[in-house]
Amino acid sequence: MFLSPPFLWSLLGLLLISAEMFIPGFVIFFFGSGAVITGFLSALIPGLSTNFALQGIIWILSSVLSLSFFRKKFAKIFKGTLLNKEIETDVGNKAEVIEAITPDKSGRVRYQGTSWKAVSYTESFDIGTEVDIIKEDNLTFIVSETILEDKN
Repeated sequence: MFLSPPFLWSLLGLLLISAEMFIPGFVIFFFGSGAVITGFLSALIPGLSTNFALQGIIWILSSVLSLSFFRKKFAKIFKGTLLNKEIETDVGNKAEVIEAITPDKSGRVRYQGTSWKAVSYTESFDIGTEVDIIKEDNLTFIVSETILEDKN
């Protein structure tokens, strides 16, 4: 009973559905539901519990069909929420130019003790100049002239 194919398919399905809590993407859930369906059909249809090739085909078909038809609908219901909505940003902070930056060529700035790639679309900066970070683009800072400083 415990090592029968319907039991094993159902156990596999429950494990995959449970794994969805730890692995994001909302895909494994449907492979788990396909395994549960396969276990259920293996228990109901005589002779299916001994035909492993047919069980595999049923699992693949039920998983792919449920994934393609129900993922969008269920994704709206099981949408995750961002617990810490306060996302840190480096925009507005100052950085020091350590490799010259021109509109034609990116350079590097030192920010919080680390060297970062930096670009400026309209200005040129020499080594040692203090600049403001006005935007982040992945691991590249877009910098501009220090705008908060008085130029008397």
